[in-house]
Amino acid sequence: MHWPLTGRKKYQPMRFELLSPVPAVDVARQLRQIPLFGLSSVDELFRISMIARQVRYDENVVVQERGARAEYIQVLVQGRLRIAGTDGEGHILSPPAMLGFQEVLTGTTLRDTATTELASVALVMPAEDFRELLSANIELAQGVFRMLLDSAADGTTASSRAFHYETKTRPLTTVEKVMYLQTLPILVRATGEELYELAGITREAPLVPGSTVFSVGESPFIVLPLSGELSLENEDGSTSRGLPGAAIGIHETLSGTEWKATARVSGGGQALWIDREPLFDLLSDRIDLLQGVFDAVFRWQNEP
Repeated sequence: MHWPLTGRKKYQPMRFELLSPVPAVDVARQLRQIPLFGLSSVDELFRISMIARQVRYDENVVVQERGARAEYIQVLVQGRLRIAGTDGEGHILSPPAMLGFQEVLTGTTLRDTATTELASVALVMPAEDFRELLSANIELAQGVFRMLLDSAADGTTASSRAFHYETKTRPLTTVEKVMYLQTLPILVRATGEELYELAGITREAPLVPGSTVFSVGESPFIVLPLSGELSLENEDGSTSRGLPGAAIGIHETLSGTEWKATARVSGGGQALWIDREPLFDLLSDRIDLLQGVFDAVFRWQNEP
């Protein structure tokens, strides 16, 4: 059932009532009900519980307003909210549920207005504290990516822009690496400075016909074929091709999952490699870059 959000409700962005501190084990138990945190280890849940506070909202209070800055991630643990989107229609949100998660991760303003239908209680985490925790905790960041990419069928993602690679006897320059890296769909928001830093951790490697690039069960990395061709043999026996301009391994690398396919070189050429550990080291130092990657993943999820 849908209905328009009518009337002007009182907005309570900062006048919430902080409740008495809740034992960390109880907060962790509540967080475990949220799919995202259900993937987290006990240690990660306790770290999150240290930055979360319980907040009580009165009935008929606007707890977040569309277009405002996303200052908190809120986990609704009691009560009920009415959510109104850009089309003016609304739906009911019941516990356990999250508010502001996507906006905090991507650094964008709030998309929806949320109003309490009943007196409600939420776990509130300041956006800056959560981003710092995320950037310092590779396992938690990978858990977020794993949750978002869980419905993906495979790890092959077409590049957002076509390009032509000319075989060179000399190594690629940093500028040339940057030109190719900026075609990756996860880097659509990356600045020139960030792309130069990424180029510094990107390896150039030949694709030798008949050689194996990776095998089932091995640790993942991102491969961007510049020329040549790969043959991908999946666990279920199906096969596919990796062609120039199509990045392979983005899903696996971001989520920290092992390869579920074996790739062999069927046509010689060149490729760029980005290993997982240096990539996450850079993402942890560059929160804007991390937000841009999250934004790209959210966009994939919303594509038809």
